[in-house]
Amino acid sequence: MKKEGGLRTKGQFNKKSETGSPLISIITPVRNGDKYLEQTIQSVLAQTYDNIEYIIVDGASTDGTLDIIRKYESQIAYWVSEPDEGPNDAGNKGVNIASGDYALYLCADDYLYCDSSIENLLRLGLDQGTYPLLIAGRARFALNNELLNWVMPISESNMHKYGPHCEATLISSTIYKNIFNNTLFRATGDTHFWGTLRQRGLFQVRYVDIIVSVFRLGGITNNTKTEYYKCVEHEISRYMHYGDFSVIRLINSFARASIKKVLLRIMGESRYYRYILYNIYRFRRDFLR
Repeated sequence: MKKEGGLRTKGQFNKKSETGSPLISIITPVRNGDKYLEQTIQSVLAQTYDNIEYIIVDGASTDGTLDIIRKYESQIAYWVSEPDEGPNDAGNKGVNIASGDYALYLCADDYLYCDSSIENLLRLGLDQGTYPLLIAGRARFALNNELLNWVMPISESNMHKYGPHCEATLISSTIYKNIFNNTLFRATGDTHFWGTLRQRGLFQVRYVDIIVSVFRLGGITNNTKTEYYKCVEHEISRYMHYGDFSVIRLINSFARASIKKVLLRIMGESRYYRYILYNIYRFRRDFLR
């Protein structure tokens, strides 16, 4: 059964785009995310930039997620809870509801880095009243509740090569109202999305060298359960965008995923992320910029 609430349902949401103060729609897809969702919500509500429309799309959670949402619904523009096909489908529902000049996806495992994240991103990203199609900052990684010394992308050139982080990127309504997440991709939806923008000549990014959000490791896009799906999805995406499919590349990806699975089992999540992945990050940062 569909459930919904928030200021919009009571006719009490009156924020809109203003000159020099664009309306920002922040969309949080969630399902059974009561462990970290409150931190996510609080990070949005604490923003010094006031012209924000906050939307939460819940996939019929069975834990305490709805209790947390209802706790804050007097400050949330709109929330809905109903079955969906995963985070990409939830994100699509969110942008169909959104009315902002820009949208930012902030999953329930993640949160905005500081109270001025959105204000700083806009201050540095908007240039003399022009609104870029994409304004991308950086994301800092966390393991459980511990902030790590990883910041991605490692450089502007790296961002252009691999794509920005969704939770640190403002996406213009010109894009998000016309190009949606492909629900076929459950683990690599953002990568496919950036590829679609490149293909259509819309990957026009203004890079801002500040930390915007915190990305928590261990979610759907970086755990061992979805690692093999990611390998297949990357190849499917390459084929859809460029007609390029490589069995050798897929086998190599499977091999790396298997090594990761073995190392995680031997070392445990904490040591693996702190030592193995962190040193890979340092090598990329220092030598592959």
